[in-house]
Amino acid sequence: MVKIYKGSCLCGSVTFEAAGLSDIWYCHCKQCQKLTGLYISAAGAPRENITIKGEVNWLPVSDRSESGHCPNCGCYMFWSMHEKPTMSVLTGCIDDTSGLKVKGHIYVEEKPAHYDITDGLPQYEGYPIEGVRAN
Repeated sequence: MVKIYKGSCLCGSVTFEAAGLSDIWYCHCKQCQKLTGLYISAAGAPRENITIKGEVNWLPVSDRSESGHCPNCGCYMFWSMHEKPTMSVLTGCIDDTSGLKVKGHIYVEEKPAHYDITDGLPQYEGYPIEGVRAN
């Protein structure tokens, strides 16, 4: 049985249910840093497995990707690449992450100098060869 993860933005105006989330990746790319102030923690799922209720503002981040935010509280909740069949959910918005495990760190060459990664998880300069995709 596939677990369904539920979550919301800070103010509760946007809620979601996501089935079949992948394990968690920490992304240290400059894009994520500029959007959030630091790195992000995200898990992906096929788009058709994510049901969103409420209005989401989609911000073009590049010519290939966009981020989804609550228009009321500004909470950054989703990230999507146009050509990919999956969408990422930021794990801080998930009510209960039980069952998800962190796989590693991506885009570590772009991380700021003020912190070190010392958790022993795999680190990749970009995406790992096997890709970062939903289970």
